Amino acid sequence: MQDVVRAQDLQVERLKELARARTGLADFGPAHFETPLGQLTRAMREEAALNAAGYAAMGERLVNALANRLRRVALFARHPEIADERVDVGAVIVGLPRTGSTMLHRLLAASPQATAVRWWESVFPLPRESAADAAADRAGRIADSEALVAGIMAEAAGFDAIHPLDAHADDEELPLIEQSFVSNMPESMMFVPSYGDWLLAADQRAAYGELIDYLRVLQWQSPERRGARWILKCPHHLTAVDTVLEVFPDAAVVMTHRPIAQLMPSWYSMVATLTAAYSDADHARAQAAHWTARLRRNLADMVAARARKPGRFVDVDYRSLLDRPLAEAERVFGAAGLPVGQGDRDAWTGWLAANRRDARPTHRYSLEQFGISAERLRDDFAFYTSAFPNAA
Repeated sequence: MQDVVRAQDLQVERLKELARARTGLADFGPAHFETPLGQLTRAMREEAALNAAGYAAMGERLVNALANRLRRVALFARHPEIADERVDVGAVIVGLPRTGSTMLHRLLAASPQATAVRWWESVFPLPRESAADAAADRAGRIADSEALVAGIMAEAAGFDAIHPLDAHADDEELPLIEQSFVSNMPESMMFVPSYGDWLLAADQRAAYGELIDYLRVLQWQSPERRGARWILKCPHHLTAVDTVLEVFPDAAVVMTHRPIAQLMPSWYSMVATLTAAYSDADHARAQAAHWTARLRRNLADMVAARARKPGRFVDVDYRSLLDRPLAEAERVFGAAGLPVGQGDRDAWTGWLAANRRDARPTHRYSLEQFGISAERLRDDFAFYTSAFPNAA
């Protein structure tokens, strides 16, 4: 039986001890992860006001990430050929949350020329040493992922109306970046503003190097992916646009746009729903204020980065994506240097038919719930909406 992580366990050395005990392994590889982990655990102890379930769930994420670090180092030692896997990233979607980026990501990844991280792989990316064979190992990880999805839906009431969570669907690679403790995932699940402030100045190159290693691991486990172009997506990439441009030099960087007054309350609602699952304190308004400032800074950094390398970016409007999804998919593929054939169009048409938005509950929210006015958003994001009128 696994130990339940408690408040007093949220110390770097104690968490490492728990991970070593769980895996029987000792080599964590380079120690660059310790500084972000220290920043995060301090914020969790001092700011997040976690309840017992929060300490257990969020602490388990930390121990699991450390255990995965141990297992990944051991896996590369056993199979050095993994390092030879060539990861070819065709597009990186960096749009703000709630801008249709999930729809675009899954649509593009449906192409036979493309591949993406599946949700179950993002949570359980590594083969288990105890599995009798590869097929049994895969089945076990998928089953555990399905159970985890059910648990998330039970803990976060109404989440199914906000984000279509499916263990088998293509999804964000953010949980893989999170393994380095350098990601905006904790900020969306807990009130940890000091960690968010630290992240804004962090050098993320090591974390992205480890993301590439995880993509190598996934490709090595699924050789049919070799030769396909990876389609990546998560709003976290806005925190490191220059790093994305550097580590994925051949990828089209896709920015999705939606009116700020529409997307921000939707994002506030999603964060509030997640945060409420792990704390008895009401952080909804504080989180809304935090994320307003946070995303404003991310967009300012993005605008500056694309001014330096404008040819790397392609823009997709939320309404156009809903109205003309095939045309937008073709346009992004063109920017990524991928020729579009009938096989791509058929795959995209099939995905659209199987994934209609009206099959999910309605997501209801308003700015007033979170103490943010439309006038404030207009003023705070004027620099962005003047450059991208579709976001106004």
